[in-house]
Amino acid sequence: MYTNAGIEIDVDGAWKPPNQVGYGLVIRRDGEEVYREGGLVPADDPDLIGHRQIGGEIYAVVQAVRWCLRHRIPACRIYYDYEGLARWARGEWKAHTPLTRRYVAFLQKAPLHITWVKVPAHTGWRWNELADELAKSRFT
Repeated sequence: MYTNAGIEIDVDGAWKPPNQVGYGLVIRRDGEEVYREGGLVPADDPDLIGHRQIGGEIYAVVQAVRWCLRHRIPACRIYYDYEGLARWARGEWKAHTPLTRRYVAFLQKAPLHITWVKVPAHTGWRWNELADELAKSRFT
């Protein structure tokens, strides 16, 4: 499943009632971890909070893409466990909410080629599990 070639990113989101939403991402270059980030999504964005775990998943992708753009990365693979991330990005699902419309518009403007790779959730895939841990790391 993982290629250990180029830039690979695992993303995940989490939700803890009543209103804590977390995100996590792990970035690797040629199989070696080069960056990780996780925590709570901005509390002042009601769209992210209102979408619960999906808001965290979307925020993780946005943060990962921003990292790639800052580092002038032209292409990456994003490993995800929530299928909506790729389906909205590829136009397979219509973006009906303000959050998903913002997400799609952001990805369309980003000069980054993304290869989307679906992974099974919570099945022991090392990097996906780490992204999940990062997404939950700031819950109280």
